[in-house]
This record gives sequence, structure tokens and C-alpha cells, in this order.
Amino acid sequence: MTEAWVDYLTGPWGFAFAFAAGILSFLSPCVLPLVPAYIAHLTGTTATLEPGRSDRRETVSHAFAFVLGFTAIFTIIGASVGAIAAVFSADDQYAVRDAIPTLQKIGAVVLIVMGLNLIGVIRLPFLYRTYTFETAMAGPMPAGASAGGGTVTMGGGGGRSWYGLGYAKSFGIGSAFALGWTPCIGPVLGAILTLSATSADVAQGGYLLLVYSLGLGVPFIITGLAVVPMTRFFRRIRGIMPVIEIVTGAMIIGVGILLFFDELTIFNSWFSDIPGLERFNQI
Repeated sequence: MTEAWVDYLTGPWGFAFAFAAGILSFLSPCVLPLVPAYIAHLTGTTATLEPGRSDRRETVSHAFAFVLGFTAIFTIIGASVGAIAAVFSADDQYAVRDAIPTLQKIGAVVLIVMGLNLIGVIRLPFLYRTYTFETAMAGPMPAGASAGGGTVTMGGGGGRSWYGLGYAKSFGIGSAFALGWTPCIGPVLGAILTLSATSADVAQGGYLLLVYSLGLGVPFIITGLAVVPMTRFFRRIRGIMPVIEIVTGAMIIGVGILLFFDELTIFNSWFSDIPGLERFNQI
């Protein structure tokens, strides 16, 4: 079956097959268990923003950052075997994959720290800081520019804010999820990984892995859009914000602990019992 899919994937419509397989993989029992934690992250991140910022834009932006995080890691790890073999030697081609357990633990610690930060056990000031840049950067920063109160102001009035650290956090959580996600290796993904492991086809395999990952990201983006009404509701009830932060932080800590002990797939069997979902493992 995998060999047959290699022929399809190397044909003119290979990218379409890979993209469609990625979308359908979202419903597989090894991806769905990640969705509640993903929704909790989006809700906890965007519901606690200050009033005046667009719920839809911020939620979708964080969803894109999350998708880019797991896409980057998954593509790099998948394509590393053939790439290392082509550049160095066959003896070193599994170096990146062999380092995954260590990378998983690092990602797990990052998730746990972020969760503790959300709950309020620890506080990381740089995650709360907003940088405001003057629209016209004609002169040097005035002596009165401040760096306190969570805001760094550069220039006078009429500036704009930069929230890149928040998006970096979403990118990092997506990357950590990718390190702990053991994908269901069905015929399509197996064929793509076969191409990626061959130094002669590493470029095409890496491209197909990227397309597959972006296809998998589409349902995550749609889910992010579905979360927007929820975040709008929570932002109107400001008193519930501490509860949202605690619940979100607890879920992220839980994912971090499971990732640290390589047990992130513990819920897969539960979802496999749902009628109809098991067939998506065969894509």
C-alpha cells in the first residue's frame, strides 16, 4: 500500500493527496486528544487580552503561530534523515530523531513553566510586556521612555504595539506538541516518510511533509475561528479571567507532564473506541 502511494505522491497531484491526507488526519485518534489543550491555550491567551483588540484577528493569529510551530518541527524531523545522509553520512542520518527524547523533555519543561506562569505560581515579566514603537522613528528615544508597568514605550504618542512574544509562545507550544505527537503512520504518511528518508528524494519528501502538515493545520485554524465567540464571551465577563487562566494553565501543565514522561498518546485508545474514528488511522 505504501509503495502504491509513493507513485501517487510523486505524480503531478501528489501535493493535493498529501494536503487532503493532512486534513483528514485531524480526525484520527492520535490527533484529537490534543485539541482540548489547544482550545484551552487559545482561550486562555486571547480571552485575557486588554479590551480594544480584535478577538478574531488575535485568535486566528495565535492559531497560525501554533500551526507554524508544529509544522516546522514535524517537517524538520521528518526530512532530517535523508538530508543528513546526503550532507554527511548514513551513520549520522538518524541523529535528529535520536535526539527527540531529549527535545521532548525540554519542550515539556517549557510547557510546565508556561502553565505555572498562567496559574500565577511564577511570573515571567517578559511575557507580560508590550512594546510600543513610535510610528515615525525619526529621532532617538527620549529620556522619559519607560520600561515599567508591563509596557516599553519608544518615542512619543501615536505609537503602535508589538505583541510578538505572545505569538512566539503559541509557536513554542505548537513545537512542543509536535515533539510529543506520535502520528498515526498510515499509508500516505508512511509513503511521505519513505521519500524523506531517501537522500535522492529528500527535497520532494520534505516538500510533501510540509504540505501534509499545512493540511493538518487547516482544521486547527478552523477550530480557532470557532473559539472566537467563546473568547468574546469571556472577555465581557472580566471577573472570570483568573479561573480561565488557572484552568488553561493546569491543562498545559498536564500536557507538559505527559510529554516529559512520553505518555502524550495515553488518550489515543479512548478516542479509538469512538465509532468511525479508527478508519482515519488508515489514511
